[in-house]
Amino acid sequence: MEVRTAHFSVVSDVGEKRASDIARRCEQLRAAFSTLLNRATTNDPAPLLIFAVNGERELAELAGEKNRNSTHAGLFVSGADENFVLIDASDDPWAPAFHEYAHELLTANTSSNVQTWFDEGFAEYFSTFDTSGQRAELGRVPTGKLQFLRRNGKLMRLADLVAVNRNSEIYNRNGPSREMFYGESWLLVHYLFDHQLIDRAEPFFNLMATGTPLDDAIQKAFGASTLKLEDELLSYAKGERFRFFSVPAVRDRSRESVNVQPLTEVMVAALKAEVRWHGKIVHSAPEIAEYTTEFKSLLARDPNNSVALRGLGRALLELKDYDGSLRYLRQAVESDPKDVQNHHSLSLLLSAIEESGSSRAGRGYSSRSEAEACVQVFPSFADAYRLIAFWFERQGEFDKAEGMMRKAVLLSPRSEGYELNLANIELTRHEYGTALTLLRELKRSSNPEISTRAEYLSSNIAKE
Repeated sequence: MEVRTAHFSVVSDVGEKRASDIARRCEQLRAAFSTLLNRATTNDPAPLLIFAVNGERELAELAGEKNRNSTHAGLFVSGADENFVLIDASDDPWAPAFHEYAHELLTANTSSNVQTWFDEGFAEYFSTFDTSGQRAELGRVPTGKLQFLRRNGKLMRLADLVAVNRNSEIYNRNGPSREMFYGESWLLVHYLFDHQLIDRAEPFFNLMATGTPLDDAIQKAFGASTLKLEDELLSYAKGERFRFFSVPAVRDRSRESVNVQPLTEVMVAALKAEVRWHGKIVHSAPEIAEYTTEFKSLLARDPNNSVALRGLGRALLELKDYDGSLRYLRQAVESDPKDVQNHHSLSLLLSAIEESGSSRAGRGYSSRSEAEACVQVFPSFADAYRLIAFWFERQGEFDKAEGMMRKAVLLSPRSEGYELNLANIELTRHEYGTALTLLRELKRSSNPEISTRAEYLSSNIAKE
């Protein structure tokens, strides 16, 4: 079934009550987050779908090959057009649900400079969220992690902690090292909250991103030497006082109202295929062929299933089969015109067609109109603004393109691709100073494609 509240959609096979409770409690966490960090946004940069499944095996099937070396109670899958929270809801789903949703909140509020330890530590800090009484509590101690740290008796050096990224073996393989990384990440974030230093984290990340040595970055951001911070962190782990936040529980019943809809087997299969599709940014030809076959098989059972139509259209788009993709994506929009994903997928296709100079899209369709249909339904949809910006750019309206792309960057601050697009538009507008400022940051990106492209554009400005 699918359960919907004001801001959440939960697809689940663990029963209506459990699925409804997950959606309601995520609504409560969203409200508490806004209260605690009143300068932060709770607007999702892309539509969010929560998959609450019945057991680790089903979660592993959704997680895909990328996560084969580690087990998870939950996962966060991020994409430009849709984000997914995947949780095992067979036992106690609350900690993984809150942990993974915290990743979504971070995505909307932090830049790409944020290090992996902060991502995971922040998510773990919010995983113990509780609203069992009249107040909402944030930052309770995850007992298992603290016990592990105390049994171990020592912590990772900060130099090793900050070096871990999402491609590191320590992050992707089960074992004591991974458990230590997650435990110490939580401990450091809790320490920063407890000592009112959390607002110094982003300056620290920015210093590190500009090449400042770790010792200097820690001293400048936190006012302590690396050795002193390590000693204080170990003492903190051994101590007995861990503060937490307690705020009035928000009981907005209109937000907690639940709509429940049963799902067909075809719809569930199509949604699961869509999750797996988003697990990779680039798909090989055999993978695309496999997805194409899968979606066609589902459409043979239900020809009007909009998710299967959309999936097949997106697969054909990646193959640059624009005619075939257009056929299925038009059908998806006609089948379910209220689904923002259908309009976004069609906008992606039309943008590619317009870029190629073809007129095959026909009358009444444009990438701009479909992207604008997205933002009418989902105003914080960052990628829709990118597509509108591209449409204006093709029309030679560069000032309007710049405004739309800035909106995309604001809504999704971690998307370095949006910043690179903005730098391109600024170059076209001959705003070289603004472009160089953006490119200077992007040249330090950990993404080699982004850094290489930024270096190339910077060198071209120098030649001019």
